[in-house]
Amino acid sequence: MMNLKIRTDTVRILLLGLVLASSASEGMAALGKAPSTLPAASSASPAPGARLLAATPTAQSSLYTLHEVQLENGTTVREYATPAGLVFAISWRGPVLPDLSTLLGDYFNTFKVETDQTRMTGRRGSPVNMERDGLVVRSNGRMRNFFGHVYAPGLIPAGVNIKDVLQ
Repeated sequence: MMNLKIRTDTVRILLLGLVLASSASEGMAALGKAPSTLPAASSASPAPGARLLAATPTAQSSLYTLHEVQLENGTTVREYATPAGLVFAISWRGPVLPDLSTLLGDYFNTFKVETDQTRMTGRRGSPVNMERDGLVVRSNGRMRNFFGHVYAPGLIPAGVNIKDVLQ
């Protein structure tokens, strides 16, 4: 009887973790996807850990729009989207590193392979400075001061200078 209770509790915890993990990506955009928007019920948080600052872009030009997301932990995430509505770059700054698997979306596997190879060489905890397979990642910081950006060169709109955008 005790063994069955432990298994039931373990299954419940695993299911709760899966639900939280699947819903966590709803609040923030991923590279190559649509930018963040407010949920239909504006009083509800779009995802655990994320709170949107604005339903509309915080800055807009004819070349791109900027959406800003304030995470509950104090980290600010900026999403740069094409006129067609695809996020081509994301930057962050704050006390906690955001969930890069959520931010990178489909590009996360490229990032993971690169960082796993770096770890195998014995380098851990160093700044990330990566340019691979249509993905550029720069990440640095320490506790209470993380910053960085990621972008997909193939998604950058014509006429946009990525260095000017990510200053």
